[in-house]
Amino acid sequence: MSELMEKLIDDVEETDAQITEEEARFTVDDDRKAEWCIGKIREAQAELAKFMDWYNAQIEREKKRVESRIAFFEDKLKPYFAMVPKKETKTQLSYQLPSAKLVLKRQGPEFVRDDEKLIPWARENAPDFVKTKLSIDWAGMKKTLTVVGDQVADSAGEVVPGITVQDRPDVFKVEVK
Repeated sequence: MSELMEKLIDDVEETDAQITEEEARFTVDDDRKAEWCIGKIREAQAELAKFMDWYNAQIEREKKRVESRIAFFEDKLKPYFAMVPKKETKTQLSYQLPSAKLVLKRQGPEFVRDDEKLIPWARENAPDFVKTKLSIDWAGMKKTLTVVGDQVADSAGEVVPGITVQDRPDVFKVEVK
């Protein structure tokens, strides 16, 4: 795993060194130069995607290898756990070792619900367990409001409680097609 981390660090340092002095002095003053910059952004995005794909594949491979190894040793411990005296509670059996605790958790049943059938039944037979969620139609309400400083007023000019306005800085983005 340390080799993987070293390669990652080397790749990042190499990328930082790729911006040349000439590129640093470069100024965009026409569409052709802007298009050149966008091409460089597109190349960098493709490189990042390739980089991410490769490292995600390495992480998945390493994760599967480690999970397989853990499962192997857990399987080795199961017969031993069956032989030792265990502490029993309502939900689990356990055995304490100096460096770990072996635990067998009792699983309750899993309930698979079909809400389309359950909700009508519950409305009629168990209404106390049916929840109704109130929410604001924010998109509709927002159209009727007016910003006044850091507060909001309705169409009658009254300040609406529960809403404050916070200015946010503009964001510059390049959307590469």
